[in-house]
Amino acid sequence: MESTISLVFAPHDDGTGAFAVLWRLARALVRVADDYGCCLHLYFLNSSAGLGGQARLDSLLQDTRNLHAATYIPIDNLITLPKDTETATVRGALIPEMLRKSVRPFWDLWPVAPTTSVSTSAFQGGPFKTTLNASDLTANWWKSIGLGISMGVPQLHRIARKAGFPSIEVGDWFFSVGLRGCMQESSVPAATIASTETDLARIAQDEFKAVEAWLTLFQAPRRPYEVHLAGSAVKLSCMDGLLWTGDPPPPDITKWPLAVELRKAIEDDIGGIRGAMPRRIAYIVPGTTPVWKGIVDRLKDRMPDPDGKVAIIDLNRSDGKLRLLEGKGLDLAGPTQLLKQVSGEEAHLAICRASDFVVTRTAGGVLSGAETQRPSVLVDEPGHWLGNIQRDQCRDAGLCVVIPLADFLKDPGAAIQGQADQIGTGGGLDQIVNTAKRLELGAEVKLAQYLFDAYLK
Repeated sequence: MESTISLVFAPHDDGTGAFAVLWRLARALVRVADDYGCCLHLYFLNSSAGLGGQARLDSLLQDTRNLHAATYIPIDNLITLPKDTETATVRGALIPEMLRKSVRPFWDLWPVAPTTSVSTSAFQGGPFKTTLNASDLTANWWKSIGLGISMGVPQLHRIARKAGFPSIEVGDWFFSVGLRGCMQESSVPAATIASTETDLARIAQDEFKAVEAWLTLFQAPRRPYEVHLAGSAVKLSCMDGLLWTGDPPPPDITKWPLAVELRKAIEDDIGGIRGAMPRRIAYIVPGTTPVWKGIVDRLKDRMPDPDGKVAIIDLNRSDGKLRLLEGKGLDLAGPTQLLKQVSGEEAHLAICRASDFVVTRTAGGVLSGAETQRPSVLVDEPGHWLGNIQRDQCRDAGLCVVIPLADFLKDPGAAIQGQADQIGTGGGLDQIVNTAKRLELGAEVKLAQYLFDAYLK
């Protein structure tokens, strides 16, 4: 009889990128488990994945042995960055209030169910599809876990230490460092920052309970985190390549069959709508903030333009539909049907490759472009300590060009067209492709093998 190992993944709630990173690592762990003849039960604890949580976990197990299982459990992981709904600027002055209302009363009670305010903003008021909730995570349940993997949820390390299983930190967020940095970026008075030190210290205490930490390449600010962990027992390592989907990457990304077929399907559908083929295709990866919802709505409100040189598309993560952002938003039926055959993360990367460039607000979006050897345009968001470091690291590595959010907001369509006009001129976007060719893919597969050998075998 094959053994079953239970793993807990806790992605932070500030956006959906952490869920995507841990999804890829989980997929790689399932592949390694198959090699060892083990069965895995994967539990994902967070709130920002919302309605797509269980559906995205179901797709994680596509084309794997039917003996594995994955369960989404809605949990409020308590920390989110307050942002201006019109400018996307991090409002560092509101971080003390967030700590006072979300962290201070609930930190020691974690895991806790999502609050009404979280459910309406992150889940758009919809019901969860899950078989477990916070009240089911008893002391005996925790004792059945073989490994915990957090991305910005240090409470998991406290639970793990108490229950007696190992836990590691993955990714780019040590919030005790980053929240302080965001307040400093927002010129919050020193006395106000000092008033939060008790809360930040509580977060740090749990961060120091991890067994080890693995930082993502180009995303994590290595030096500040080295300083942060210097006095702790946490072993610190950094990935030496980019992530893929948990499966082996294509041997030649330029000939990836899925992306080649998808490009043709996109061109066919847009050609049918416009009556002409677009010269360039831009894939916008907006995230879930109100500011970017407004940007997408503005792009959708444009009239279809047969003479338009660039077609702007996006992926609706809730329903898996690929849309052309004009004419009130037009579904691309052929490409959507093609993408239903693959997992959500593979679909996202295939769209990156099938497009000419990526427009994004996050380093995760930039790296998705790099993983598929496509250039990225990073729209800068002010006041975000980690975001600013990621911007600089990705730009310095030659993986993106940066445009200020204020410039982009004036006319998003024109800004994207201006970037499309740069492709093929030998400028920055063209150089990004040459840089990306030298990067190694599949860092999550290496990490999964290491974790299995170190903790699970």
